[in-house]
Amino acid sequence: MDAFSIVADEVALEGLDGITIPSLWIRLEDRKPKFPLKLDDCTKELIWKSLISNTDLKFYQLPKERQDIELFDRYKDIDPETGIEKTQTFSDTRQDIYPVHIILENKDGIQGSCALFKERTDITENVRSKTPLLNLQEALERYGRKLVVVASQVLRFRTLIGNESDPDLKLNDDSYCVLERVGRARWQGELQRDLHGCSFKIDARKLHYMRKALVRHGLLSMQSYVARLKAGSQSGQQQHSILLLLKRFHVNRRTKYDILMEYVSNFLQQTPGQFSTMLTLKELLNVDEGTFKRVFQYMRSAKLVEYCQFPLEDLDPSAGPCTNKKGNLFDMASLLILACVLFGCNAVISCGPKGIPQTGIGSRMNVGKLESRMICRRLERDGVIKVRPMLLIQRFSCQLHTFAPYQKYFFCMYYFFLSKTA
Repeated sequence: MDAFSIVADEVALEGLDGITIPSLWIRLEDRKPKFPLKLDDCTKELIWKSLISNTDLKFYQLPKERQDIELFDRYKDIDPETGIEKTQTFSDTRQDIYPVHIILENKDGIQGSCALFKERTDITENVRSKTPLLNLQEALERYGRKLVVVASQVLRFRTLIGNESDPDLKLNDDSYCVLERVGRARWQGELQRDLHGCSFKIDARKLHYMRKALVRHGLLSMQSYVARLKAGSQSGQQQHSILLLLKRFHVNRRTKYDILMEYVSNFLQQTPGQFSTMLTLKELLNVDEGTFKRVFQYMRSAKLVEYCQFPLEDLDPSAGPCTNKKGNLFDMASLLILACVLFGCNAVISCGPKGIPQTGIGSRMNVGKLESRMICRRLERDGVIKVRPMLLIQRFSCQLHTFAPYQKYFFCMYYFFLSKTA
């Protein structure tokens, strides 16, 4: 793409609102890949002459001057390890110089968003027919930031859909405005939450259907996007959204977890039976416990892996077959449950003939109420312990009426160890 084609491309990406001359210089300086010419006064005059001679472009005068565009980098505050943006607020606080105003069912086939579509004045003939041609300095002195350059409908549509898409494709006015908005964002893209909450100010479900047609025709790419508050009372709170980009601006941004997930997937595909123990995978990744758990949480959510239970002898043939009293093979989960039951039995034995309540077993083993109840039921079912309810009396002094002390009665289930098991 030559320099003059790049200039026309930048004008077309700005949409039906058009672009002022100062904003055009800002866009060209930020162009990726870099604009091939140095933007000095001579180059700017040459670009201005190319704009005048391009019949796919028109010139309009706005009722009032428009502010210059403000560039921002969406990815500067993203954590490279997690891929999560650290932000002060979830809402988009940047000033929008292009308010959304959808042009509906235009008789000339014009599509897009332009708040001053009916108020602006077409001055194309005044700029082009003047002899000698109006130079850049004269144009800026006469019109200033009221002068905007707008690409034709054909050029804008072709720039947005790309060379590989069908030029005869028909989009409704709403979907076209979404495509135009995403195209104007270029490499930064647009978050779906900002589109329905700040720009279009519509229900999220309606924007979903407006976006759906664009994705179906392959005009947009979607990426998951997570932002986390880094200050304030809600610090650490996360919000998930979808980042929309034109196909030509799509960049596959991978986080540390994406790389680790791919590494685990490739390793499992090369192992016999495509399975491995968690201990082997942890040694392979060589990461901390939190990162390891998060990697497999993401992989399970994406249905890339599943947890399975296998007999111990299948995982370690040197261990030999391990069976319980019913003749069933032990797996790793069964061994873990057996260890918990043995710890619970030792806790009851250590208390002697006085016994121990269920809460005492839980506190000694550092487990919850449900886990301690499961252990006690297992020991009782196996005939290792005996349950005996005991009535406890506790006296309380009434603070309001000192003459009427009362007693509180409650039952507590105590567990006693049996010397002979059934």
